[in-house]
Amino acid sequence: MKILTNILKKKSNGTTLILDSNGINKIGGKVSPEIELPELDTSPIIYFGFISQNETALELIDFDFHLICPIFIDLQIPVFFDYSDSNRPKLIKNNVPSNFSQLFEDIPASAYIEYKEFSFSFDKTKRPKIDNVYEGEIGHSGKPNWIQNEEWPNCPITGNQMKFLFQLGDIDECETEFGQDILDKEYIDPYLNFGHGYLYVFYEPESKVIAYLNQV
Repeated sequence: MKILTNILKKKSNGTTLILDSNGINKIGGKVSPEIELPELDTSPIIYFGFISQNETALELIDFDFHLICPIFIDLQIPVFFDYSDSNRPKLIKNNVPSNFSQLFEDIPASAYIEYKEFSFSFDKTKRPKIDNVYEGEIGHSGKPNWIQNEEWPNCPITGNQMKFLFQLGDIDECETEFGQDILDKEYIDPYLNFGHGYLYVFYEPESKVIAYLNQV
């Protein structure tokens, strides 16, 4: 399945997201003490990193954007979070097409799953490629590289079409620190992935709503 992600990465356009020990952003890691995670009764909501408000590649984001998502539900229909209070993002459940049904019976909503932390950056330089892929590449921004048809979510609050921020693929280096025993029951790989496809992240600046969408 990783082969699929590598093929897709060859088509990346825009700014490359790349693992970088000097990067100001994080993938994986513990949820910060000041962050209050919402709850969902069908799946755990996973904390998987943050984008610094000082990241110049994402001019729309003026707050530390903590990445949270119930990645173990069907995300082929987008899920939406209200980041009006960036330390207390709220899952939007009403008047949205999201499918919150439990996808994995052996992954309870109470499960705690944590991934190893790495720093990353939005890299605009032309780094050397290995097998036509940038070393350490985990995704890109600029324009979405759709696996299937274009699916631009509309904000459930304003009705506006949301703006693309970035997308993430398999992050082989970022393995579980806690919770792999739970994932093993559903034969889910230990590294951070989104069904071996892409997780697309969108934003509506007026309402401060974030949308997550998965294509495989």
